[in-house]
Amino acid sequence: MRYLSFALLLLQLSFTAAADNKTELEKHYSALNMLNQQQQAIYQQFQMVQELRRNGSAPLLYGTPMRPQLLGQIANYDEVVAAQKSAVLRGEYLYQQADQLLAKYNEIEEMKKPLQLRIYGLSLKAEPEPVPE
Repeated sequence: MRYLSFALLLLQLSFTAAADNKTELEKHYSALNMLNQQQQAIYQQFQMVQELRRNGSAPLLYGTPMRPQLLGQIANYDEVVAAQKSAVLRGEYLYQQADQLLAKYNEIEEMKKPLQLRIYGLSLKAEPEPVPE
């Protein structure tokens, strides 16, 4: 009788622990899902910035922006120099923005690692343990 009550107590504790593990697992999965969504949004922003960097707003010839010439008109030197500076500054800005987004993405990746390890550990515990006889 004493062994039976001890076995029942162990069984009850294992069910309680399993319920606690399930709740904790759900919380960790929810947090991981939130981080994955943030990471996905950052990646999409990164892709947009990369596309802007690739395409630019003006066609480039040997690294300098060229404005379209209207009906054989000669471009104003000051306008060309200003357009070149603007293109260079925009390229630098987009490069910095892409670098910041990549850093945020990697930061979130590091935040996910402890959650993933905890989820893995709890998943191993979620399997029912045999009750000693």
